[in-house]
Amino acid sequence: MVPPWQQWMDFTAGTQIPKEDRDKVDTQLKDATDIFFNHLNQSNFSTEISPALKDLAVGTGAIMVEELPFGSDKVLQFTNVPLSELYPECPPGSIVESAWRKQKIQVRHILRLWPDAELPAALAKSIEKEPTKEITIWNGMLFNPEDKKYWQVVFYEAEKAVLFTQSFNKKRLIVFRWDVTPGEVFGRGPIIQSLPDIRTLNKADEFILQNAALQISGVYTGVDDGIFNPHTVRIAPGSVIPVANNGTQNPSIQPLTPSGNLQLGELLMEQRRQNVRKALFSDPLGDFQDPVRSATEMQIRQQELLRTSGAQISRQKTEMVEPIVAAVAEILQARGLLPVFRVDGEEVTIKPTSPLAKAESLEAFNNTQMFMSTLQSFMPFEAIAGSVKIEDLPKSMQEQLDVDPALIRSEEERAELAEAAQAAAQQMGGQDVAQ
Repeated sequence: MVPPWQQWMDFTAGTQIPKEDRDKVDTQLKDATDIFFNHLNQSNFSTEISPALKDLAVGTGAIMVEELPFGSDKVLQFTNVPLSELYPECPPGSIVESAWRKQKIQVRHILRLWPDAELPAALAKSIEKEPTKEITIWNGMLFNPEDKKYWQVVFYEAEKAVLFTQSFNKKRLIVFRWDVTPGEVFGRGPIIQSLPDIRTLNKADEFILQNAALQISGVYTGVDDGIFNPHTVRIAPGSVIPVANNGTQNPSIQPLTPSGNLQLGELLMEQRRQNVRKALFSDPLGDFQDPVRSATEMQIRQQELLRTSGAQISRQKTEMVEPIVAAVAEILQARGLLPVFRVDGEEVTIKPTSPLAKAESLEAFNNTQMFMSTLQSFMPFEAIAGSVKIEDLPKSMQEQLDVDPALIRSEEERAELAEAAQAAAQQMGGQDVAQ
């Protein structure tokens, strides 16, 4: 959904923009999208979102969006908040609005993280005398329904003192969940759902390793006859073991016949592995060692993946993608790097363009192709042109395939081109009459 070094979304005109102006607005917003990803790719977003998505596989991920001080080489900084430090508050709706991070930091880092922090006397003294002393800090992002703002609150637990507060229009501590069970704040991810298979795999793997060790080293029985002592004997390469009898009928020591069925264990493990791989999307397009597949089959597999995990992917769009984009846009707009607009779906909306989102759009494109092919099978082109807006097909396909809108002519350009063609045709007609 957020592949590194790719533009996984576009800013597009929202519902409030008149239909006749949307093409022009989309072209202008294309530059804003390029600026957005230029700063995002220069930041540490890719390295910090990766561990957050691993936490999401368990159920809940979280990431902090921060603005670096003026004069820094970069503008944005992201921090993954591990599950062990995350304390989300129960939301009134379906999206987590407020959350806390309980973290241990050295006192010398407080003023570096929050230069405007107000320090209690005891804490200021600790910074001077014990700069490496660790303390517990609660760093919260709380939504205030009265002013519709998100307030960052840094709280020192030992002194019960608020060190720093700051307000934002958009949420900066973003919590996103894979799936939610009613009555629970934390989410449940595919790892939790696959936990029975994972535990069975671990136990079966343990048995197989024990069986393999027995087959490699062997198990022996020995007779305590006064010469051979089974309690002290050491079986190792090149060792000589004193025995009373080497006869094949009644030896002092002999190996046990190994038992067990490794093939049954491997079959059991392979079935469980397939379940875990499917749950964790390890092979969303199937095994690539199979015979070569067509591009159409790959598209169908991607669409099937979307259908089977549509609810979870839609939740990530709402809880992860949109808040991250809104927070980054707010920072860049405050710096004057982006034009001021509202990413609210009405003025400007977010159009996902990740590989999964493109697979979703391909279904609409395939439906358009099937529609046109069906019409062409029993209608002449003139009849189709009289029933279908042929001139609007390029724009529709451009949106479905996420092609650069600059390649599509606007209505004004098409009108000028039609007038020029009509004038050229009239000129050619006048020349024929003169001849």
